[in-house]
Amino acid sequence: MTELSRANLKRAIVTRLDSIADEHRLGHQAAYANRYTMRSQFDAPIELMFEKDPETEPHLWVLAAQVASIPEGTLIAKPYPKADLYTVPAKGGGMQYGRHSALEDMIILGRADLVRFTLRSVADLDVVLFAVMQAKRQAREGE
Repeated sequence: MTELSRANLKRAIVTRLDSIADEHRLGHQAAYANRYTMRSQFDAPIELMFEKDPETEPHLWVLAAQVASIPEGTLIAKPYPKADLYTVPAKGGGMQYGRHSALEDMIILGRADLVRFTLRSVADLDVVLFAVMQAKRQAREGE
């Protein structure tokens, strides 16, 4: 993908996400990522994070359970299990998060099993959005 086509694709994806989702309470990062929140057709909460940095591929991060219906191989997807969080030593001591920093403080995505999709088109985005919109609301204890 050329830099120009990547930039155009990222603009189209941001425009589409801006039109259907709300900006996350944590806000967007100025140059690197946009964080979104929305609700599925079954009222399940959804968080999405899109990497808009011009130097990266157009990556969309989503909750793994909400995209399990997408057949393997349909899209370029990489799983990021929560078991891999904080397993790599940080330079200053402690352990580093291990994912894009824009995810760490997100309530749903921050510490969950995720999938990172590399979007090749707005049609790829639509496949992911269709899947997350089917997400069912999790019952709370006592319900």
